[in-house]
Amino acid sequence: MVYLIAGLDRSTLARWHDHVMAADVSIATRIAQARAAAQGFDLVVAAVVGPNSSLVSDPAEPSHPRFLRRNAA
Repeated sequence: MVYLIAGLDRSTLARWHDHVMAADVSIATRIAQARAAAQGFDLVVAAVVGPNSSLVSDPAEPSHPRFLRRNAA
């Protein structure tokens, strides 16, 4: 499957993206990080886009907490 990996360089916040062919999201993410590292980027993956333009999450990654703004009343 082909995934579009989009992210940022950790130190400069420069944008980075590439298409990666891989069997699953975890492998695609690792391939993208290796490609970005070869270009001098310390990649932070912001999104993985799969078939039909759907955002795909990696089931191996722990879920990130959602930051909710609470009313200070």
